[in-house]
Formats: sequence, structure tokens, C-alpha cells
Amino acid sequence: MYSLDVNFLNDRAERQTEAAAVARGGSRDSPRPLYIGLAIGALLPGLVGGLWFFLQSQNASLLARQQELDGQLATLQQAMKEVENVNAKVSLLDSENQALARVFDKIVPWSAILQDFRGRVPAGVQVTGLTQKAGVAPTASTAPAPATTPDQPAAVAAQPELPPATIELTGYCQSFSDANDFVLVLQQSPFLDSRNVRLVDVALIDNPTTIEFVGRGDRSLQVELPKIVQYTISAGLTKRPASELLQDMKNTLAVGLPARVDALRELGVIKP
Repeated sequence: MYSLDVNFLNDRAERQTEAAAVARGGSRDSPRPLYIGLAIGALLPGLVGGLWFFLQSQNASLLARQQELDGQLATLQQAMKEVENVNAKVSLLDSENQALARVFDKIVPWSAILQDFRGRVPAGVQVTGLTQKAGVAPTASTAPAPATTPDQPAAVAAQPELPPATIELTGYCQSFSDANDFVLVLQQSPFLDSRNVRLVDVALIDNPTTIEFVGRGDRSLQVELPKIVQYTISAGLTKRPASELLQDMKNTLAVGLPARVDALRELGVIKP
């Protein structure tokens, strides 16, 4: 008998070799990979160029916007300088108004003071003289150092304010009690500092009144008048501003300064 011996493994290897050769031959002959490579090579420079033009346009737009903002900033800076100048002028006017208000607020008319004194003189008291003495500035050893601020050196700091003026009343009265009563009455005056009203000198003197006889009377007649008391009273003017003394000044019929103070109040220069 005959037997058939077939080796299928060897036959499979030959077929795989042929299929691989056919596949290699087909891929070598196809132009598709070449076209794809050319397309990619042409597309990349175009994308780069388009991106470059886009960035250039954006840069130009940003530069234009920057120039516009720089112009607006310059305009705003100029406006701010004008505002600062206006604020400086307003501050100067405010300081001048405050200085003017302080001047008016420190003035007390003498007509009001004299009218108030006249209504307070007791019966039997005579006022013969009234003098005013300016306040004495404190010496360098006793005066406190003026306050300073970071923007205001000590050389230009405000000088200490002078104390208020004092007045001196002289006259005659019937007795020492009359002089003491006059001091107590003056201490109640709103235009004086009650703590600085005091009797500085008092003395019993001969009556300086001169008596003359007119007509044919007996010229040898002598009249002896009783002794009287001569007094000297010192009083310091009040430190209260005029705006706090308006009603007291109006009670003495002083209308000029109260009208000015009322006008400054209406303008807001003097606070109520």
C-alpha cells in the first residue's frame, strides 16, 4: 500500500511569505502617503503665517487702545490738578473765613459793657474812672511750648494766645460795704470773669467835694463833709466768645455786632 505524507506547515510558511511580499509591493506603489506629507508640509506654514498676522493685528489694536487710555489718563491728571487747585483755594478761603469769624467772635463792644456796668452800680456808689489794660503775654520761662505738627515746624507754630484784657474801676462810695457790694454785683456780669473781679485798693479819705455859697450868705460858715471811701476794682474781661453773649448784648441794646455774628452764623462761618 502506498501512504501519503503531506507537510502543511511548510506550505503555510510559503503562503505567508508571498502575502507579505504582495503587501510590501502594494504599499510601495501607493502615492497616498506622499500626498498626505505634502499637504501637511503646505498647511503648517499657512497656519504659522495666519497666526502671525492675527497676533500682529491684536498687537496693533492693543497699542491703539493703550494710546487712547494714555490720553484719557493725561486728561484725568490735568483735571485732578485743577481739582487740587480749587480745593487749595477753598481751603484758603475757609481759613480766611475762620480767621475773620474768630476776630468778630472775640470782639465785645464797649457800649454793651458800659451799659451793663451802669445798670449794676449800686446806690451811693460813684464811678469816676475806667481804664483798660491789655493782657500781658507770659514770659519765655513760664509760657508753654507751642504745639507743633509734622507739617508745621516749631518756628512757625502758632504763638500762645494773650490773656484777655483787664479793666480798672475807680470811684467813691459811702462805706466799705458799698465797695464790697459793688464787687459782688460786678462778678455777676456776663462780660467779666467773675474769678478775676476783686477789690485791689480801698481807703477812707476826706470828701473831695467843694461847697460854694452863692449870694450874700455868711462866707465864714464852714461845712464839714463826712469822709468817704475811695476804691479801686480790677476786673478781667470774660473769655467767652461774642457768639455766646448775643442775648446779653441785645439786652444792652447793642445791635451792630450781634447782627454781624448772626449773619456769619447764617453763612455757616460761625457754628451755632
